[in-house]
Amino acid sequence: MNAARRLATLVVAITAMTPAQSDIRPPERPEPPATAQDPIAPTTETDQDFAACRLALSLLGASFRELDPVSDPDDPECGIARPLQITEILPGLQLDGAPVLRCDTARSLALWAHHALRPSAAALPGAPRLTGLRVGPGYSCRARVGTGATRPRISQHALGNAVDITGFTFDGREPIAVQPRQDSGNLDEAFQRSARATACLFFSTVLGPGSNDAHDDHLHLDVMPRTGGWRLCQ
Repeated sequence: MNAARRLATLVVAITAMTPAQSDIRPPERPEPPATAQDPIAPTTETDQDFAACRLALSLLGASFRELDPVSDPDDPECGIARPLQITEILPGLQLDGAPVLRCDTARSLALWAHHALRPSAAALPGAPRLTGLRVGPGYSCRARVGTGATRPRISQHALGNAVDITGFTFDGREPIAVQPRQDSGNLDEAFQRSARATACLFFSTVLGPGSNDAHDDHLHLDVMPRTGGWRLCQ
């Protein structure tokens, strides 16, 4: 066999060993992490979802009442189709100011209080009973604060998806206010750190002291849905 024929035979063999072009794909790249700027999902519930949420709140012992839909004539983006006004999030655990929230937000708050806040309170000296959450606004038709954006997006408060916690009250001891981290090493600060860390198990956004100046005196908690279940915990 001459050199030309040997070369042709080698080319044919190599071609047969190479995958077809349609089978050659670039390696899969993981999706980039979602960010707080991702488009928000609709915040309306089906009848079944709303009924299931109210049942969960009732089983947890929350005290609430249904309100008529809320909206703002000056901003059509604001509003809650099925608002609830919450007075107690668990039996004997009051919410100061009785905030107006979406049911999904209230349910996350109740689960956080039941599974994390009350057990953490029991670890404080004397095992005081947690009796109240000091809350800022629930529903509030406004833009986000503390982002530094010249044209900030609508706040999750404007959709009933958010609640602000400014402090915790107890039976038999002084309240604990949310405040900037001091590295004091005492149990009051440990309770605050525990509350903040565990909140991210139940809320998709947790902002507090140190995340930005606007959140130095409270915990902002919201249930904003994001791609892939990603959470913002700062």
